[in-house]
Amino acid sequence: AARRKKSVSIEEKLDIISAVESGEGKAEVAAKFGIKRNSLCAIMKSKERLLEAFESLGFDPKRKRLRTAFRTDLEAALMRWCRVARCLDVPLSGPVLRLKANELARQLGHSDFRCSNGWLDRFRARYGLALRAQPAAAAAVDALALWYQRALPRYLNEYRPKDVFNVKETGLLYQMLPCSTFSFRGEACSVGELSRERVTVAVGTNADGSEKLPLLVIGKSRSPRCFRGAKPLPVDYEANEMAWMTAELFEQWVHKLDERFRAQQRRVVIFVDPLPAHSEVKGLKAIELVLLPPDASSCIAMQQGVIRSLKVKYRHCLIKRFVDCVVGNKEFVLTLLDAVEMLQLCWGKVAPETIVKSYKEAGFQLETEESGKNDMEVESDCDVIAHALAAGVEFPEGLSLEEYAALDDGLATCDTSTSYERVFRSVKDSASDKAGTFGDDEGDDEGDDEGSRAAEEPLPSKEEALSALDTLRRFLRSQNMNDSLCDSLGLLEDFI
Repeated sequence: AARRKKSVSIEEKLDIISAVESGEGKAEVAAKFGIKRNSLCAIMKSKERLLEAFESLGFDPKRKRLRTAFRTDLEAALMRWCRVARCLDVPLSGPVLRLKANELARQLGHSDFRCSNGWLDRFRARYGLALRAQPAAAAAVDALALWYQRALPRYLNEYRPKDVFNVKETGLLYQMLPCSTFSFRGEACSVGELSRERVTVAVGTNADGSEKLPLLVIGKSRSPRCFRGAKPLPVDYEANEMAWMTAELFEQWVHKLDERFRAQQRRVVIFVDPLPAHSEVKGLKAIELVLLPPDASSCIAMQQGVIRSLKVKYRHCLIKRFVDCVVGNKEFVLTLLDAVEMLQLCWGKVAPETIVKSYKEAGFQLETEESGKNDMEVESDCDVIAHALAAGVEFPEGLSLEEYAALDDGLATCDTSTSYERVFRSVKDSASDKAGTFGDDEGDDEGDDEGSRAAEEPLPSKEEALSALDTLRRFLRSQNMNDSLCDSLGLLEDFI
């Protein structure tokens, strides 16, 4: 009797491909997996489709075939929504999925679609989507482990460490001092409502720590008063009503990065968190954009490594600035322009060693050179607290600089409400949701009252700038100025 053809799962097919590519003979591989030579050849021919399906986590690895649906755009949108829901711990059930499927179908123009039990069953089977609590959790863990074992190594083999990037957003209360009031000996100095001012900061670095992407700062005001006369800004700046990352802003920013890498004739991969604002970006030439799986450890490692280092340095500068105002008997004013300049300064000080360590802790096994250096946040912690105490400002007892820097880590950086449909935009979507395109008027000052007094001051003249430079030169001479500073002063004088 003829031998019955063996069905092989997607996971087994990937093992077969890996075995052949590692140098094993095709006859040996076929015998090991109990398949015919012609079946092995067919698997190798479909290698690209299999890898693409697995790396996108689009199919259950236990499935036998890559059978796609008639309405692939609808299934892709619903599966993406499911991943976002899982990240946000939103419970999934059959009725919830049916409602969302019908809603997405209307948005995508499938007016004749009605989600039946049969369609939902086929969708769940195709993507290995289990709705029971325990199996779903186990399946998520399996998929995450498989991604780190199979998908991630392929990206790391294809791209050099300097071309592997991770991008993440963080919220920042840029005027927030360690508590609502700083205590002085015998009195209190209120900082009022300033601590409520927030921005979202997008940071990105490559895996070997040799390159940091320009910071993207998202504020609430399109044209803050304090920005007038400041050209160019030291960071990329955008704005919307919530100071959040949106799908529109994300797409614009990624296209700008794509142009940057195209000009450098580079091809890079950028990993991003699976958030609603991180929508699909089409038309990229130099960037491969990859969504990390839900619950990826890289999200935590980047937050505790690179972002924490940036925030610690920023808070150090903020406290020092506040204490200097106290010592000089000046009013403490910090505009958004001051904040972005401080952010840029601190971003330049984040050490490559901190970046490399973050990637390694995130599970990115990369061959990078060890320098043996360490980032020195602990020492700066002691320095800034001592500086505050010396000026008569009492730092809150029991609060370390690192804990202070983490106080705003919980700020939302994008819309995580149930309106996930903005994630699944297509050419048929309406353009009614225009987050970030409000008021470009010259008088757009909402949310920037804190800088009004500073911004109303007239800009200094050339003569005043030269006089200030001369004052700075005389001060530095008294401090044993080195050749580098002397050259910098000369460049400043030439520029003025």
